[in-house]
Amino acid sequence: MIYQHRLIVARSGRLEKRNEIFQREMLSALDEHGSVLIGAWEVMLGTESGAGVYQLRQFDSLVAWEQHQDRVRHDRQQKGRQDKLYPALDSVDTAILRLADRATALPSTWPEVSALVDSPRGFFEQRCLHFRPDTTRQHHELYFDAVMPALECHGATLVGFFDTVIGPGSMNAGSHRSVELRRFPDMAAWQRWREAQDSDPALRHLVRERWAPLVERIDSVLMRPLPYSRMR
Repeated sequence: MIYQHRLIVARSGRLEKRNEIFQREMLSALDEHGSVLIGAWEVMLGTESGAGVYQLRQFDSLVAWEQHQDRVRHDRQQKGRQDKLYPALDSVDTAILRLADRATALPSTWPEVSALVDSPRGFFEQRCLHFRPDTTRQHHELYFDAVMPALECHGATLVGFFDTVIGPGSMNAGSHRSVELRRFPDMAAWQRWREAQDSDPALRHLVRERWAPLVERIDSVLMRPLPYSRMR
């Protein structure tokens, strides 16, 4: 599987209008074109808070993604559905990801959105981890051996850990940008998780003294799933 990771930005109070148009005009059309939207989150804290939406779409392969792009271009030429979105947008940035080698697999099939409408929505922290070239393997060894299990506490659940295939941080033979997605049942659980990394001496040592030196930069946002997100 590969995953299309996209940031959509609609500033100046236009995000609600963008979400309305997308759900009405585009959601079912993109599903028909073979693009499975598994995650859609509004940014609450961090860069583009109140203006940004992150999407995660699943494809069987890069070939399937390329075929989807062709169908979307044809649909736009024939029906102009995407054109209705553009007045509400400021920017769109896209990357292609794959699960890291030791990451837990995501489901290959997902329920219909209509079956999830009444299910609870939590909160997600997304961290984009940037590494110096040729240091990703060293980081991942420590991350999966020690950091990942240590951070599975206070209600935090790691739901996805991805490496970049196409886009920022991608390289011919690998990646030096990863995306971590972690779910919390509520804001209180997120706050406890954050505070534990200061108050627990062993965890603080692991995160600050062993893990942090392997990461060049972290871009972090706290997000809330939109009503049509399958990952909730």
